[in-house]
Amino acid sequence: MSTTKRIASIDLIRGIAITGMILCANIGFNSDLPAWMFHAQTPPPTYAFNPDVPGITWVDLVFPFFLFPMGAAFPLAMRKRLEKGQSIISVVGSLVKRWAILTLFALLLGNAYAIWGTTQPAWQVYVFYIAVWAGMFLSLVRVNRPGRLGMWVNLSGIAMLTALSFVFTRHFGIALNRYASDIIIMILANIALWGGLIWMFTRDNLKLRWIVFLLIASVKALSSYAPQALSFVPSCGSISWLFSYEFLQYLLIAIPGSIIGDMIMKHSRSGAPDEVTAKGTAGGFVALAAVVLQLWGLFTRNVLADFILSAMLCISFIALTWKNHGIAAKTGFIGFALMLTGIIFDPIDGGITKDHCNLSYVLTTGGMAALVTSFLLTLELRFGVKGPFLAGVGQNPMIAYTVTTFLIGPVLNLIGFLPWLYGLAAGSPFWGVMQGVIITFLMMCATYSFTRLKLFWRS
Repeated sequence: MSTTKRIASIDLIRGIAITGMILCANIGFNSDLPAWMFHAQTPPPTYAFNPDVPGITWVDLVFPFFLFPMGAAFPLAMRKRLEKGQSIISVVGSLVKRWAILTLFALLLGNAYAIWGTTQPAWQVYVFYIAVWAGMFLSLVRVNRPGRLGMWVNLSGIAMLTALSFVFTRHFGIALNRYASDIIIMILANIALWGGLIWMFTRDNLKLRWIVFLLIASVKALSSYAPQALSFVPSCGSISWLFSYEFLQYLLIAIPGSIIGDMIMKHSRSGAPDEVTAKGTAGGFVALAAVVLQLWGLFTRNVLADFILSAMLCISFIALTWKNHGIAAKTGFIGFALMLTGIIFDPIDGGITKDHCNLSYVLTTGGMAALVTSFLLTLELRFGVKGPFLAGVGQNPMIAYTVTTFLIGPVLNLIGFLPWLYGLAAGSPFWGVMQGVIITFLMMCATYSFTRLKLFWRS
C-alpha cells in the first residue's frame, strides 16, 4: 500500500455509499417491490414514515457507510497538512471553512428543493435546476492553475447563484428560508467540524479517542434511557437550524472510522508487507457474510439467531486472522466488536431504528461499515483490487450527490425520457429496479468523468 497514493478501499466504500444513496432514491416506488428495497420505516404500500417499525434494510446503510469513510479521511487529510508545516490554527481554520461551505451547500439545496411547491411550468423548474448546478459547479470547483483563475471561476459561480436567488424569490415567489436545508449535508457539515476537532486533539492518542467515543455513547444512552438526567443542557433554540445535539450521535460512526484511518496510515508508512494469506482472505469474506447476515436477521427480527450466528462468524474471523495482524484483520476486529455490541442494544432500544436514530443503529451500522472496509482492504491487499470506476465516484461525492437531481434528471425530463421510464416502471418490479439502475449508472458515468478530468468540488 503506497504512502503517496490514495487508499482505494476508503474511496470504494464511499463510492458504494453514494451509489446506494442514489439508487435507493430512484427505484420505482410504485413498482410492487418488496419492503426490503426501501427504508425499513417507510414500507410499501403507503411508504408512510412509521418510527415504531424496527429493523434495517440495505437502504438504511448508505448514510453510515458514507459517515465512516468521512471519519477515516480525517487523518489522511489533516496529518498531511500538519506534516507540510501548517499550524494547528491553520488546520482548525480549514475545518471551520469546510463546515461553512457544507452548511451553505445544505441551505442552498434545501431551499432549491422548495421550488417544487410552485405552480410554475415544470420546464422552468428543470432549467432553473440546471442553472443552479452550473452555479454550484463554478463556485465549488477546484481549479489547479497558476494565477487567480481559480478564484475568478469560483467568484463567477457565487455571482451566478446570487443572481439565481433573485429568480427564486421574484419569479418563483419563494422566500429564502434558513430552516430549509438538506439534512444529510447539514449533519455531514457538523460531523466534519466536530469529528475533525476530536481528531486534532487526539491525533497521537487513540486510547483517548476511544474514551471520547465512550463518553459520547454514554450521553447518547442517557438521552435515550434517562433524558431527565440531561435536563440541565440548554436548548439549541434559535440556532437549531444550524446545529442540533442530535447531530453529534453520528460521531459514534465517524470516530471509529478515524481510528481505522489512523491505523491504515500507520500501516502504509511502516513498510510492513501487505501480504494477506489465504486464511486472511477467507476472513475477509467472513466479514462480508456478517454484514449480509444483518440484512436478514435485523429486518426479519430474528435478533437472537442473528446474534448467535454473528458471534460464530466473529469467532471464525478471529480463528482465520489470529496470526495475521494486518490492517484488514484489525479493522475487522473493531467491526465485529461494534456490530455485536449494537445487536445487544437492539432489544434494549426496542428494536434498531434509523429514525429516530438509536444506539443500536449507530453501533451496528458503524460496525458493518468497518467490516465492509476490512473486506475491501483484503481485496486491495491480496488481489490489488482498486475498483477505479466505483472509487472514482467515491472521490467526488458532492458531485455524485447533486448531479442526478440538478442535472441528469432535469435533462432527461426535458427530452421526455424519464416520463417514459416512469411509465414502464409502474407496477413492474423489474423496471422499478431498472429505473434506479439506469439513473444511478448515468450518475456514476458523469461523476467518474469529472474525476478523470480532475474536477473536484471543495467539500
